[in-house]
Amino acid sequence: MIKAVIFDWAGTTVDYGSVAPVIAFQKAFTNAGINISADLIRRDMGMVKWDHIGKLLEMPEIQLQWLSLHEVLPTGTDRQKIYDDFEQCLMLQLREETNLKPFVLETIAYLKNHGIKIATTTGYAPEMMRVVQIGAAQKGYAPELVLTAEDVAGQGRPSPAMVQKVMANFGIEDPKEVIKVGDTTVDIEEGRNAGVVTVGIVEGSSLMGLSEREYDALSFEKKVKKCIAVKQEFEAVGADFTITDMHELTQVIEGLNKEFEVANGR
Repeated sequence: MIKAVIFDWAGTTVDYGSVAPVIAFQKAFTNAGINISADLIRRDMGMVKWDHIGKLLEMPEIQLQWLSLHEVLPTGTDRQKIYDDFEQCLMLQLREETNLKPFVLETIAYLKNHGIKIATTTGYAPEMMRVVQIGAAQKGYAPELVLTAEDVAGQGRPSPAMVQKVMANFGIEDPKEVIKVGDTTVDIEEGRNAGVVTVGIVEGSSLMGLSEREYDALSFEKKVKKCIAVKQEFEAVGADFTITDMHELTQVIEGLNKEFEVANGR
């Protein structure tokens, strides 16, 4: 039986389209004289932000711009400056991007009514998470356990460390009694590395990369095409399930619980 669900934050439960970190990354790199596309940023979305910036600075597209501007490759000092700018930009952005995604409160109510514990893991640093938590709590969403990489000696995604710590805190030994829900491939990799059931959410995900307004403006045919493309990305990294929106998570849980009952002759 499912005993716990571990959610990601931006793009999964809050911040439709995971807009806040993209804007902050772009502002931080612009301050350094570098133009960076949202697609490039979203390629490794979900990682600890310090690691994410390191990944971006290693990309040929970024290094060519940097060499053209500075005639040397970025240093550790440059990375720290970008991170500091990113953090400052993100903190301002987060105060405006903590709206809950559709069906989150209904899903949380379902989990609580069925005695299923609720936790989260994130690529945000603790000081970033405090802003998000306050905003989400004011809207009715307050998970029982919130972990960042700093809670597990800096072992960010795709390491399974945060998921394993959640299981330990909840006293759960069987990973198949836990679901990890996320909106990036790194979320799925984190869950798979921990051996838990993985669920990718499609609408409002970082993989889709559209704000709610942009998505709603699409024709039905374009929405279907976008959703299929995102599902394929999740399936490519081994997601056990994909859901269109949070409302479908309850169906996944009920299906898994029925399979458990059949397997155990209940």
